[in-house]
Amino acid sequence: MRQFLVILGLTALVWLGVSMSEPTEYPVDVKVTFSGYDSVRYAVVYADTAVTLRVTSSGFVAIGQSLKHRKAELTLTPEGNGSRRALAMKQVCQAFTRSRVGITQAVGSADSLRLVLAPRESRTFRPTLEKVEFSFAEQYGLYGEPVMEPAEVTLYGPREALDKIDHLPVAETHLANIHSSGHHRLALEPVWDKVGDIRPSQAEVDIYLPVEAYVEHEYKVPIEVLNADTSVQLKLYPQEVSLRVWIAQRDLHRSPDFRVGIDYADILVHDKHITPRLMQFPDYIRPRCIEPEEVQCVIIK
Repeated sequence: MRQFLVILGLTALVWLGVSMSEPTEYPVDVKVTFSGYDSVRYAVVYADTAVTLRVTSSGFVAIGQSLKHRKAELTLTPEGNGSRRALAMKQVCQAFTRSRVGITQAVGSADSLRLVLAPRESRTFRPTLEKVEFSFAEQYGLYGEPVMEPAEVTLYGPREALDKIDHLPVAETHLANIHSSGHHRLALEPVWDKVGDIRPSQAEVDIYLPVEAYVEHEYKVPIEVLNADTSVQLKLYPQEVSLRVWIAQRDLHRSPDFRVGIDYADILVHDKHITPRLMQFPDYIRPRCIEPEEVQCVIIK
């Protein structure tokens, strides 16, 4: 009797193995995600996000699929470049069979999957550096103006949300001990997160800082009298001032043009002791002080 039961059990196992090896057809619900389009510039109006396929595989594969708790997923790239795009069901089925081991065939009921897009509204901003602090190593400084790339950033989204944004700053940042020229990748302040479904063309900008070593230098500059009365003579004491400036080492060979002056009307008002003022200097110079701070003017009639 025991031998009979063993033979019966082995026979049942063989039969089950043969049966489970036979091709079996069963439905599979597949979640669909579309890719390959510019999700920043375009919003999805309609998309086929799920499809049911009838697939063929062995019984063992079918049982394995049924034991999985999560839904089957496919990421697909629809064809076309307009607002209406589609992917033939044959290609969907081929993509599914390629992504699953043991699936020999897949068939869908529809003829294709569709994706409908609509362009988002947009506004272009020039990012500002109001929240960025630059501090330089001793005797180093900015040589010229920072260069931002890109100079403009476009935000995409509903018009009512875009209208709530008045400017686009670079996020609060402190760049310390700068001692050489270089590029800095800085994040934008995500102001779009506060107003709705807004997408930026990019979330970062590149800031190039031209930096040079500076030295202190002194120039002697004659004093000019502006709007002088030609019927009188003027004597200035001293007739020139010492102008102390910061200048980049690379510019020490240059001969900068300066103008220091006082106004004749100020001489009449301020009892002949006048503060000279710097009226003209080149943009590569950083003025520090003028010595003396006051000059004396004598009017000779």
